[in-house]
Amino acid sequence: MFEKHLNKLEERITHISGRNFKPRMFSFEWFLVGISYGYGLGVGFWLWLYKKGILKQKTLPCFVISAGNIVVGGAGKTPIAIYVAQVLKEMGKQVVVISRGYKGKYKNDSVIVSDGDRIFLNAEESGDEPYMMAQRRSFPVVVGKDRFKAGMKAINTFNPDVIVLDDGFQHLKLKRDLDLLLLDYSNPFGNKRFLPAGRLRESPQSSAQRADTIIFTRSSDKDENVESSIKEVMRHYPDCPWFKTFHRPFLFKQIVHNENSKEYYTDVGGLRGKKAVLFSGIANPASFLHAMKESGIDVLDHLEFKDHYRYKESDILMINTSAKKMGADIILTTEKDWAKLDQDSKWSLDLIVIGIQIDFEDPQRFEYLLNSRLKNNE
Repeated sequence: MFEKHLNKLEERITHISGRNFKPRMFSFEWFLVGISYGYGLGVGFWLWLYKKGILKQKTLPCFVISAGNIVVGGAGKTPIAIYVAQVLKEMGKQVVVISRGYKGKYKNDSVIVSDGDRIFLNAEESGDEPYMMAQRRSFPVVVGKDRFKAGMKAINTFNPDVIVLDDGFQHLKLKRDLDLLLLDYSNPFGNKRFLPAGRLRESPQSSAQRADTIIFTRSSDKDENVESSIKEVMRHYPDCPWFKTFHRPFLFKQIVHNENSKEYYTDVGGLRGKKAVLFSGIANPASFLHAMKESGIDVLDHLEFKDHYRYKESDILMINTSAKKMGADIILTTEKDWAKLDQDSKWSLDLIVIGIQIDFEDPQRFEYLLNSRLKNNE
């Protein structure tokens, strides 16, 4: 019963923090705004302690790149971390990705999730994002709440040239050589309030003192006001180079519901016109729905779960029943959700797992930035 009330409270706060509002005196929103002011003061004091050197940063004996944001939620940190790691590999660099492993149940200070080939932990142990990255089998993945200790484990085990921090912008305990600040193009600062009345982790002003590069994620190539929109944001970051990126869905996996399934899809384009039921438990479920509709898929329903939700057998039954009842052709979910599912689950229709790849508007310029910063550090 207590957990049920907590979940309802969390849902209410999440709803409030995601919209613009003017709080009425003594309302619940007014109460949240008061907490937000306190949160903002606390963050400011914490940043000041690092700025004055009262709190010390630790340095790893290799190049460190951080990809993070200042707004809680899905700005595309993990896809960007994957992209950066793969670009570095193509440049001939040995790279390891380090994540906090949010909600992972690992017990040690730091744990190796994958060596780039073998996977040693499941999603519940490592956290959703690290396991998702490990499934790419492209680079080693290490988790640790203390990124310095996790970094030392990575160095002692893999001897990398570069470490990439997934969601590391606020982890000031570890010194970085390049800070990539990600901003969602459509909603870069949320409602401009701090947690919990908004979703800001820190202010644009404070983040501008550390950001080396701004990356706009989920950019639109259809927005006529793109230049003015970016100019408005970049006034906070006058000395930073910036890049536009696009989220492109791709077909990560197809799980056939029986051996007689006749349709095999090779890309998202092959799903055009198909009737689908979607389910997801991610930070920004609306982005998944929008991407599937943009791909020409006939979305009959979207079953939304909380971010980092652990699916139960009853949930799978409900999804299957809903899809069959609505006359769907397929069931769609995200790569992150696939990491949280029991691989032995039975599906009433073919399950299509959708991944996200990052496309830079100017990939050569971004690669040049990485290369030049690496050379300057040699």
